[in-house]
Amino acid sequence: MIDVNGLSAGYGGDDIIREITLWAEKGEFVGIIGPNGSGKTTLLKTLSRVLERSGGVVTLEGRILSDYGQKELARIMSVVPQETGMNFSYTVKDIVMMGRFPYQERFKKETADDYRIVREAMEVTNVIHLKDRAVTEISGGERQRVIIARALAQQPKVILLDEATAHLDINHQVEILSIIRDLGENVTKIGVFHDLNLAAEFCDRIVLMGEGQVRAIGTPAEVLTIKNLRDEYGITAMVQSNPVTGRPLIMPLSESVPSVLRGVRIHIISGGGSGAGLMYTLAAAGCLLTAGVLSPMDSDFAAASQLGIPCITVPAFAPITPAVCGALGAYLDEADVIILTAMPIGVGNLPNIQALTSDRRSRLILFVPPGGECTDCTPAGDGSFLAAIRDAGCPVVSSRNDLYREVEKRVITGKSRK
Repeated sequence: MIDVNGLSAGYGGDDIIREITLWAEKGEFVGIIGPNGSGKTTLLKTLSRVLERSGGVVTLEGRILSDYGQKELARIMSVVPQETGMNFSYTVKDIVMMGRFPYQERFKKETADDYRIVREAMEVTNVIHLKDRAVTEISGGERQRVIIARALAQQPKVILLDEATAHLDINHQVEILSIIRDLGENVTKIGVFHDLNLAAEFCDRIVLMGEGQVRAIGTPAEVLTIKNLRDEYGITAMVQSNPVTGRPLIMPLSESVPSVLRGVRIHIISGGGSGAGLMYTLAAAGCLLTAGVLSPMDSDFAAASQLGIPCITVPAFAPITPAVCGALGAYLDEADVIILTAMPIGVGNLPNIQALTSDRRSRLILFVPPGGECTDCTPAGDGSFLAAIRDAGCPVVSSRNDLYREVEKRVITGKSRK
């Protein structure tokens, strides 16, 4: 439907977007995301011919975009901008009727078909009750729905949306995006999104832009990854699966993890959910994590699997064999830092602790948040193995920020093993 090959464009001779290549199939809903200044709006303006391209080619239905006459293009493509100035007191019905202009002949009145299409557009965008009101007298969110109705009245084959729902309440955002998504296989939808979760929920594919270039193209799950969010948006976020729709669900984390931790190799010894939160935060920060030994029934194992963290596992209640201990030792030796979380320690997971030999303890940090405790559940129950770890001078921290600072200190001062 639309093919973009090597597209470049900008302002005053300076290209804002460079060598953009992407495509949108017939009926597809493609979302464009990226941080402020990444070129999203410039791309949409170039696709709609508001802005001249400086390089590359755009084809629409197999024809070069520049070959279309203005009115001919308007019968194929409609645009919903971020904001539209309304300085004249046209009625809502008059504004929506403007969407029929590409189909009207000069000096001829609107037809019954025009009125029917306009009414349907107002009904689906829930502005029919405003049809006789002046657009200067309605709210900004209502005006935006009127502009969307005008775009639908064009009966386009392609609709371009530049953060078209940004000024709407969440219920109207979902309502309008549902309408646009359900326009069917005959209408191609390309929209710029500020809200990543809305893009994930409604788009078939997503284009991630950064510094005027395409960074990634693919399904929401392929594009909305922890790494991409960190690299392009500079945020630490959890990405999980929406339990209802299966689409990615992005949850930014407010904790500040020092950037120096990116690439640090950390092995987490945990259990019973004591390490899941750390896994999400440290993985989002760009740490290189390993975990285990864990049972597949453990919630920490579920977190590691969700994040793609290499993890050593044994079945629940099964003994940790010498071979498993060997694999654990390899992970521990490769780690720059080892974190032991507050958890019950029994016969089943005791080899996790016994593997912390004296040389490995030099890289060990105990994370014991308020209310947490490393409890000795072995038959001896004397806590001797925990005492040995504490006697070795391993730092004990009670907050994540203190933990991050301790890891950072070890990295900067070179106390961790290189």
